[in-house]
Amino acid sequence: MTEAVERIFISKDWITIVLMIVLTLVILNKTKYSDRFYKLKYILLNNSYINSYEKSSPLVFNIFNIIFFVIATLTLSLVLFIALNLYYYDSISYDFIFFLKTLFYVSFFTILRIVLGFLLGSLFEKEREQRYFTFLKISYLGNFSLIILPLTAIHFFTESTTFTHFLLIFSFLLFLYYYVLLLKNNQTVIFRNSFYFILYICTLEIAPFLIIFKVLIV
Repeated sequence: MTEAVERIFISKDWITIVLMIVLTLVILNKTKYSDRFYKLKYILLNNSYINSYEKSSPLVFNIFNIIFFVIATLTLSLVLFIALNLYYYDSISYDFIFFLKTLFYVSFFTILRIVLGFLLGSLFEKEREQRYFTFLKISYLGNFSLIILPLTAIHFFTESTTFTHFLLIFSFLLFLYYYVLLLKNNQTVIFRNSFYFILYICTLEIAPFLIIFKVLIV
């Protein structure tokens, strides 16, 4: 007599919907701001994008940046979800509610970082520098999303552990490269405001990621 084996089916339809939302936003920005979008794609290769838009007004809170902020938040949440799913599969297992929880914390801390950054800039009378660095971060995050989004889609539909490790390592190295670019291209500004920059990095760059990771795995 054969025993019945319980088959657990995990729906991943929500992943397709999230990816389609992100893709729609990317197409919207590409269609509406084609020249700016094209320059952002090559921000790793040259400074054309930064030189063209660093004096635009508003520098940070314009439609192009806001849309890319949403794209980057969703992309970062997917990457973090993939990392947590890899190491804590039994408790997460592509659970949509857990993704929403991840998205909430990533969105909350990202917005909080921006708000605290501007408050910190105001406190130290570095508002102009803070707006510029926020502009750079959103620009780099937008570029990050354009590169990582296709790889994220491949991960979800191939389910290769090897590719997952590649995706996470590549994402980490790409983030490091953005910081290297930020330091390399802004040495004068950073060294002139070294105390402010070190405080900014420790308070608004390192701490939020540690807090998000700690909150999600508890």
